[in-house]
Amino acid sequence: MSQENVEIVKVVFDEWNRRDFDSLTNLFHEDVELHFIGGFAYLVGADLRGRDAVFQFWRDFIRTVGGEFELEAAHDAGGRVVTIATVRGVGGTSGAPGEIRFGQVWSLREGKVSRMDSYYKASEALEAAGLRE
Repeated sequence: MSQENVEIVKVVFDEWNRRDFDSLTNLFHEDVELHFIGGFAYLVGADLRGRDAVFQFWRDFIRTVGGEFELEAAHDAGGRVVTIATVRGVGGTSGAPGEIRFGQVWSLREGKVSRMDSYYKASEALEAAGLRE
């Protein structure tokens, strides 16, 4: 099941980059949670609960920054998946290009994403799951 979860998360990245929210709907539980930890908590603010809230955040992100995610690595972490990725975009107000390398710890149940913990530093995500870079 763990490798299956890794593959599901990889599909999420592909579908997000294609902006295919119809396909993404099938990959997320209705009550999914998105938690922002460390620097992301400061930048983004409140955690999100529910697929509609998460998807609205992503749509707003796309409108503001655009953004393309490059998945660097996806690790099985004993029932969870840890990803290291870089997001690249352009500031909606400034027009300045930017990128952030970050980490996430994903939890899945019944083959769907139920929780994402987003860490501003990739190393923090690995550490949270008991892994090292």
